[in-house]
Amino acid sequence: MTIPSPALPQPQDPAASAVPAGEQAAVVTSADATVADMRAVARWTIMANAAVGGLVLAGFPLAAIGKIHGLRDIALAGGGLAVALLGVFWAIWSTGEVLTPRFTTLRSLREPPLADLRAEIDAAPELFFGPFGTTVEELGHACRTHTTVAVNLTALLARERDDELRAELDRALAAARANIAHASARRRALVELAHAWQVRGALRRARVHTMLGSLLVVTGAVLFLLATGGG
Repeated sequence: MTIPSPALPQPQDPAASAVPAGEQAAVVTSADATVADMRAVARWTIMANAAVGGLVLAGFPLAAIGKIHGLRDIALAGGGLAVALLGVFWAIWSTGEVLTPRFTTLRSLREPPLADLRAEIDAAPELFFGPFGTTVEELGHACRTHTTVAVNLTALLARERDDELRAELDRALAAARANIAHASARRRALVELAHAWQVRGALRRARVHTMLGSLLVVTGAVLFLLATGGG
């Protein structure tokens, strides 16, 4: 006897197509750990810039007492202090973007900042999609297909009374559920990877802005010291 075929294709055999769960979990864990490390770097950078800002606010004005004479020196010292603080605030603001929560979906892979990640995926799609196609769209279609197959098999199982057929339906349903879990894990891993790439891009931009902010701090410090040194 044979099982009546559902409207959609039969589920794949998970033993033949699925990547070991440990490997898939390692991908997600690695992406999560990378994001945590990058945000830790951002927090350290913010604390360092905050310390510099505290030094500018507390140290420079005290050092200037009795050393500033005339409106020119006052303007030069005030301008230098403002420029230095602007550099500190700029660095803290730009680095804070790394810590901002992000709304990441598979559509995020189409964004220009993730072009290098798309190139990696296109170069070896089987590493990212496994047996579920070569694009994000095909992966999503596989998730929907196996979910529908599982629903159909569950309905057939609820109506079937023949023990032999029920055993076959059980095996097919187990395969469908395994494929759903596998495809869903692939999607989660891609989202995690896209999120890590977004944070990586934000951290790279923050480094550039922090360097520019540091130049402003140095410039402001030099102006301030010129004012307190009597020109």
